[in-house]
Amino acid sequence: MQNNSSLPSFVLRRLAAFLYDSFLLIALFFVVTSIAIAFNDGQAFENSAFLLVLYVVSFLFFSWFWRNGGQTLGMQAWKIKVISETDAPLTYKQCLKRFLVGSFLIGITLVFALFNKSGNGLHDTFSNTKIVFKNKDL
Repeated sequence: MQNNSSLPSFVLRRLAAFLYDSFLLIALFFVVTSIAIAFNDGQAFENSAFLLVLYVVSFLFFSWFWRNGGQTLGMQAWKIKVISETDAPLTYKQCLKRFLVGSFLIGITLVFALFNKSGNGLHDTFSNTKIVFKNKDL
């Protein structure tokens, strides 16, 4: 390990951050669903299209954090950060690629990270991003 430089984070650290963020996302789903039910005369949604709404909310949640500081709250807690390969702020296109590949191939992409020399997952590779870890505050 190098001192004072960014290092690829460990897969377990990434999983822990994702678990933390999942709890926040579930709470956000409750809020969105409550608002939607209020506009649906108090009736539950039987249309599976509402799942697409929750999927879009998930993308907005993650992309907002990734574009504004590079860290979700879970990533802040575990001292990891997503950055662009070029060190430029993440674009919406990068966020979308990262989100789609990560959400559809979550298990595969993290197994890939275990065997990848750089520690990047498939979603990192496809979106030209990487996760870094710093020993000091980010």
